[in-house]
Amino acid sequence: MLEVLAMSNNELPLRVGIFLFDGADTTDYIGPYEVFSAVDYVSAKKPTMYQTARTLYNVFTVSETKKDLRAMAGGLIGGLVVRAEYDFNDCPEIDILVIPGGAITEELLANVNVISWLEDQSKNAAITLSVCTGAVLLAKTGLLSGLSATTHHLAFDKLLAIEPTIMLKKDERFVDNGHIITAAGVTAGYDAAMHIVYKTAGGNALLKAGEALEYGNAWKSIQRKLAGLPVHRTITNRCIKCGKCAKNCPFSAVVEGETQFHIQVERCVGIGPCAGLCPVGAIESSFQL
Repeated sequence: MLEVLAMSNNELPLRVGIFLFDGADTTDYIGPYEVFSAVDYVSAKKPTMYQTARTLYNVFTVSETKKDLRAMAGGLIGGLVVRAEYDFNDCPEIDILVIPGGAITEELLANVNVISWLEDQSKNAAITLSVCTGAVLLAKTGLLSGLSATTHHLAFDKLLAIEPTIMLKKDERFVDNGHIITAAGVTAGYDAAMHIVYKTAGGNALLKAGEALEYGNAWKSIQRKLAGLPVHRTITNRCIKCGKCAKNCPFSAVVEGETQFHIQVERCVGIGPCAGLCPVGAIESSFQL
């Protein structure tokens, strides 16, 4: 059963609303946009190029008003102009809210209309994901009070200045509080979005997305399968989440010497029983690669 549906009682497709503003970082919002859209594409019964039908996720963008917005890339604004599909007045209901980072100016933080809208939408959404310095915007709503969170490393101080009660996790790619998920800088938005896919659509959808996006070890495993090589090559002796031996941790690392993402373990690919009994840990759930 899809976890988000259990929380929100909403039917598919889940509505993913990505907030845009002048100076929003391109990767912060395009990353999650690409992930959710890719899952929807590969999950279709007969996927076709340029399809418009949505089955799992209906992804759209929204801004305060319908106007051209300058994008940020590499810390520089300009060169790309975007316009959101909806504004605050005609935006559909949102199941998964994505708040990107970028140029989080004092003017933006002082925009009562924006902060109030983000607060209301986050309270009504099943999941809110902030990416990079988007956590600073989210903190301004007060919804990160007392929670564990992360952001881009250059914004750690700014985040705590806005909400001192945050338990800052400096070494995490993303932090999941259930309803609210915060991702670290820029590319961490991909990891967090893939994590949400796993939470809301399951392991098969996660692997399909990995294949479509040629993402990390999901793609490496598929390449090995296509080449006739053993799929279960990527094992680890420690968990990338807590650093402990996998037998002492409910998470398993899906890595080959580099951190990508972790999934909850149901069985060990080494000897078969629960990963809690296995000294090497597992790298897959009950689904098949």
